[in-house]
Amino acid sequence: MKRKGYGIWGRTLLALILAVMWVASASADDKALLAAIDDQAANCKIVSQKIFDFKEKGQQEFKSSQLLMEELRKLGFKVTGDLKVPDDLVKGGIAKTAFRAEMSGKGPGPTVTIMLEYDALANGHSCGHNLLATSGLLAAAGLSKLMKETPGRVIVVGTPDEERGSLGGGKIALLEGNHFEGTDVVLITHPGDLWSVDKELLAMKRATFIFKGKASHAAAAPHKGVNALRAAILTFNGVDMLREHLRQDVRIHGIIKKGGEAVNVVVPLAEAEFAARALDTGTMLDAYEKVINCAKAGALVTGATMEYKPPRTALLAPIMVPEYLSLMVKNIKAAGVSEDEIRKSDPMGSSDLGNVGHAYPTVNLMFKMAPKGTALHSDAMREAAATDQAWTETVKAAKAVALTAYQLLNDPAKVKSIQNTFKEMKAKEGK
Repeated sequence: MKRKGYGIWGRTLLALILAVMWVASASADDKALLAAIDDQAANCKIVSQKIFDFKEKGQQEFKSSQLLMEELRKLGFKVTGDLKVPDDLVKGGIAKTAFRAEMSGKGPGPTVTIMLEYDALANGHSCGHNLLATSGLLAAAGLSKLMKETPGRVIVVGTPDEERGSLGGGKIALLEGNHFEGTDVVLITHPGDLWSVDKELLAMKRATFIFKGKASHAAAAPHKGVNALRAAILTFNGVDMLREHLRQDVRIHGIIKKGGEAVNVVVPLAEAEFAARALDTGTMLDAYEKVINCAKAGALVTGATMEYKPPRTALLAPIMVPEYLSLMVKNIKAAGVSEDEIRKSDPMGSSDLGNVGHAYPTVNLMFKMAPKGTALHSDAMREAAATDQAWTETVKAAKAVALTAYQLLNDPAKVKSIQNTFKEMKAKEGK
């Protein structure tokens, strides 16, 4: 007797049943993950308070990094410290306070990287990096309890010296040292005064110009001199004339670092420093080249010479994939944050985080740990970073990160889709 097939309706019903079963299973796993985070929260709160009390500045986070590495080892992560970074890029202790921790699952799958920051400012943890570090630690702690039955790999990278990263340290050095190798997607949090996933970072590149002229008496023989200061001033004038023809998000700002020693001497040496910024790296680099041309023109008009050396590094703008952001928003809600609390962020300055977000699909989860309007780096933000309310919000952030990581570990197709969109957006950057 010939065996009958299911038919189109039967196959559809079967698919629906399987989908429901998968959702139910996923939901059960999500609940297990959230429960694991709740179990680990009290210990991570203690870690957060210790880092807050350490208040170690960039490249000096020795106790903070050792504490985080110790906790990750207890969770079963394979931890490597004392990471090698380019000697010509970082002068200081970043290699001693950076680390990479890994935990593999039951088989091949995506690799999700979680970044931790733990440096303080002069007035302590007024950027809340004690909470940033431990939200990532708590997310990793929850994931560690499910990894035996989860494919893929979780990497935790300790990234020191964020506050001075614009000078060429922190994450840029770790990227160049290949310490993000193998990463598919990246997650990080940052405390603040609102919940958001779309915090824009401006790409930035600095330029220092040295103009050399010829000294002469400004009253008796000005015609025999070449005024280097005039070359610098013409550079500023040229930049100002550019502004009408630049995109609204472009920022160019500069200062005169040297402009002469006496008013009765034609200035033989002048020095000016500029920074060009934009919401995408391509546009920033275009504006940057225009600034260089202004400096060349200033030197040409005055007869001065201009010396210029490109900086070792630049800060890049992250490429934010809408699909990835939407996934995080869904999980912020699942962590207990109402939809009306999630808001659009205003553009901020520049950060070495942008370099990671330009290399890998990255979500930077901003979470509300202080009242609206509390400024980062302020004493009020520091005081908020040690409160019970701030910790309650930190746990929510950890849950959102862990849920997002877990779902991506179990969905290679979504990871691939995010990566493909990332590549497409990167190719169109600045066009």
